[in-house]
Amino acid sequence: MKETKIKYDRLLNAIHEVYYYTDVNGNIEEISPSVETVAGYARQDVIGKQVTFFYKNPEDRNRFIELLKTQGFITDYELELLHRDGYSIHVSANAHMIFDDQNNYIGVEGLLRDISERVKLEKKLHSLNQQLGILNNELESRVIQRTAELEEQNLRLQTLSQAIEQSAEGFIITDHSGRVTYVNKAFETINGYSPDEVYGKSLSILDSGKHNADFFHDIWQTIRSGKVWEGSIINRRKDGSEYPALMTIVPISLKGKIEFYSAIQQDMTEHETLEAKFRQAQKMDALGTLVGGIAHDFNNMLAGLLMHLFLAKRNINTPEKAIETLNKAEQLGYQASEIIKGLLIFSRNDESEMKSLVFNEMLRDSIDLLKISIPEHIQLSLNICTENISISGDITQLQQVLMNLLNNARDALQTCQQGRIEVHLEYFVIDQEFANQHPDIHEDAMLRLCIRDNGCGIDDETIHKVFDPFFTTKEAGHGTGLGLSMVYGCIKKHHGIVEVESQPGVGTTFHIYLPIIKDQFATEDQHRSNHSIQGNGELILIADDNKIIRKLIVEALQTLNYQTIQAADGNEALRLFHKHQHEISLAILDMVMPCMSGQEAARRMRLSAPELPFIFSTGHDPQDAKHEIIAFDHCSLFQKPFKITLLAQEIHKLLA
Repeated sequence: MKETKIKYDRLLNAIHEVYYYTDVNGNIEEISPSVETVAGYARQDVIGKQVTFFYKNPEDRNRFIELLKTQGFITDYELELLHRDGYSIHVSANAHMIFDDQNNYIGVEGLLRDISERVKLEKKLHSLNQQLGILNNELESRVIQRTAELEEQNLRLQTLSQAIEQSAEGFIITDHSGRVTYVNKAFETINGYSPDEVYGKSLSILDSGKHNADFFHDIWQTIRSGKVWEGSIINRRKDGSEYPALMTIVPISLKGKIEFYSAIQQDMTEHETLEAKFRQAQKMDALGTLVGGIAHDFNNMLAGLLMHLFLAKRNINTPEKAIETLNKAEQLGYQASEIIKGLLIFSRNDESEMKSLVFNEMLRDSIDLLKISIPEHIQLSLNICTENISISGDITQLQQVLMNLLNNARDALQTCQQGRIEVHLEYFVIDQEFANQHPDIHEDAMLRLCIRDNGCGIDDETIHKVFDPFFTTKEAGHGTGLGLSMVYGCIKKHHGIVEVESQPGVGTTFHIYLPIIKDQFATEDQHRSNHSIQGNGELILIADDNKIIRKLIVEALQTLNYQTIQAADGNEALRLFHKHQHEISLAILDMVMPCMSGQEAARRMRLSAPELPFIFSTGHDPQDAKHEIIAFDHCSLFQKPFKITLLAQEIHKLLA
């Protein structure tokens, strides 16, 4: 009940509208703290009072109750209430009658939404229309012959005003210094700011902090020169949430001097959501092709693994040969594991997330996975510079860029007997010619990725359309026309450039340029040695429902001088923990087990042993698993299969 009460109070404090509940006599039994924001009264000051206490016209309460009894509920019913400071406020009420288990009427429950600003705006518009009417009458009496022209102009003005007001895009007008003089309703819907909150202010209130000063400097430089600026930007709403927007800013000149700027703002959230769904669907489609190649590689690896195990048994009396053969078998096993890890990363449907990554490693790993979709008669070569190049990027989106470009190259080589695809990565120092062609780029150097094929090529008429959405030269059912459009959008999102050059009958080359960052890094495994650290007889609890894996971990840890106890599921692990609680130094828990999951077992163990370290193991995508153990400190996550040497090092680190 306490937890429910806490959740109820948290919800009551979070809502912006005013929630209230009155008994049959109209006494306020409950009301949300937001009443202070809307009406100026503290919550504790109004609970227990008659609800008519708020009404400007108490008789409105009778009409409200009569309508409520007739319909059983009320939607968007407008009321005029009194603020604590004495002025009127307008609210929109949604309410319904409440009955007990015997269907007896016991009260009214509802929500009040402050619409004072809307009513104020409506009154302003009404007053303005009245003034326009008076002016029109005066003009009609003075100049009869101009009446028709004025009516026509007024109609055009109203049409334009209505078009802007009812537009789904935000429309903004600022003065020459960038201070807002007008916004339409869509602006308020998109950003959460009312017109009064932005009038006279700059649009920096929408700044999300995602863009540096150079970005805004380029915008101002463009529009002050009299040119139109159009581009994507990340804005921040009044509630703090961020969203992608497409902005077009147009300078407006009067008598040859820029006096205003008009901007159209389009919320691209839904567009990006659809784009993400398309990317994921495209990846799932590609998996069908990859699975066949993966099965082929797996069968080869399993064949090699089994043959090495056979030779190891034959050489059992020659330890050196047996160990060498077993090492090769182990290597094949980890190679198979890496293919599965790569496949999990490729099929992941994470939200877009920019992270620092070494592009060389990402490219090499991605090509190892994607080359499975390239037929064997096509030669695929990879030329990667030795110097590590780091970028800030979304690995899943970049993998899909590679997949689209490789698939296009593969399709262009369908009728080619000696097809070649070349992938080339280099550190590119920007020269003057490149800088002149791309004035928006302010980097000294960039990453350059070239993907070249010797296929059918693209003619001059077609090459200008390749990045257009839904444009395709493939037959119906063999292409959506969105692949290269997605490539273009993704590279733009990474603040990069994509170019294409082609010659019919010779081939096509795509050039991708991406900004680089200076913080080179190495993966965690690169900093670890292959040395297995011995234990000091500590007791470790191992819980895994797979008997073979559990037995192998136990035997391996025993050879490293650890004591072990083992459980086949979460319940058994918990029983053993309570029996040996003061002896167990660490627990290794499989995340998916019968009866009780590893993380639930760990949660219960921490109630008695808050400092007990855990190692969680999973056979699934580790990115998904990380979200499930985020509440645990002093723990590690290992994806199966894992190296015992790394496990031993992690155990030593956690115990230390």
